[in-house]
Amino acid sequence: MLNVLSNNQNYIDKSKREGLIRILSLMVLILAIVTAAIPSTLAIMRRADAQVALGNAKSLRMALQVASTEAYAAGAPFSDASQIGGVTEEVWRKVIVDSKVPGDFWVLQTDESGYEVLRFLYQEGDFTVSYSKEPLVYEVYYQQTYIQTESSAVY
Repeated sequence: MLNVLSNNQNYIDKSKREGLIRILSLMVLILAIVTAAIPSTLAIMRRADAQVALGNAKSLRMALQVASTEAYAAGAPFSDASQIGGVTEEVWRKVIVDSKVPGDFWVLQTDESGYEVLRFLYQEGDFTVSYSKEPLVYEVYYQQTYIQTESSAVY
């Protein structure tokens, strides 16, 4: 009878160890799957954010085109390199209201007349979109600050 209890106790101990090993193995497997899925999930989310920034840049291009046409028709100036965004203050306000983009833009180049936008930059969060008319190219860049310095002292 003593021997039966001992065998039964060994069986119970062995069963507990096997159950614990199975649970730990399952937890390690789940952890490995989650760890492998995180970078690809983040890449998909970053790609979706880049698509949103690209769509906003296209809306901005249309608003700039409308504003330049209206400025040309009214005989008002359109581009002004000394102002915010590289356009006059009136045009800047109109473009922001019409396009409803959450980011900032800078007109980099216009044609000889000063009314047709040939190049601009649009920045939204960590994304910068570059537009070029000839050839028609939109490029979306993802930027991340690696070093940021603030100089408050005189050098």
